[in-house]
Amino acid sequence: MARDVESTARAGRRESLTLSLHASHRRLTADADTGPGAVRKLAIISCAFAAALAALAGLAGAAEPNVGALSVERGKGVVMLDLRGSVLGRLATGTLRVTDHTPGDRYGALVVGRKLVQERLGPRTVLYRGQGMRFRMLGGGYRILARGIGIDVSAVGRGVVMLDGEPKVPGEDTGVYSLDGADCELEPELCAPLPTEPERFVLGPSTDERRPRVVGS
Repeated sequence: MARDVESTARAGRRESLTLSLHASHRRLTADADTGPGAVRKLAIISCAFAAALAALAGLAGAAEPNVGALSVERGKGVVMLDLRGSVLGRLATGTLRVTDHTPGDRYGALVVGRKLVQERLGPRTVLYRGQGMRFRMLGGGYRILARGIGIDVSAVGRGVVMLDGEPKVPGEDTGVYSLDGADCELEPELCAPLPTEPERFVLGPSTDERRPRVVGS
């Protein structure tokens, strides 16, 4: 299964709509191309994302003891990951901030979506805005901050995670998550609601170290 993920990563780097963090001098554009050709390419990439997501979900189920797995479904608020590993996700609407901790390696970030705008914030950091965003980081080290509505994430690796659900009214559904290998899309009953205050988790070590901690405590 790990070979499937690696094969998908190599194919993804050849796709024409790749928005890589290594392209440090790319001119920023106001909107993504919305012509028929771009729509077809986006559909092809979406299929590739779906295949990679399935592969990563299988990899999470068979993760090594010292590697953590995170699943988030229908998230509303903030999901932050600072890890070395692989991440696949979707964001219905909002912003995605990506920092590449290992820009010299052979891995790169892939982000696609509708009305996509990218803004370079530094030599290693790019801020993306748009709708229907899909993102993929297979290998390497990244800090990923997704803020908005409809956050879906599958991640395998070692690092830290911060979750903060932001309901508009008390009791509103802010999505679910799991750190125990459950796929929250397929098994939502095994997942917990996103916390409504910022909580930090550790991916990878023992269960005791994965207990939630309120940020700032």
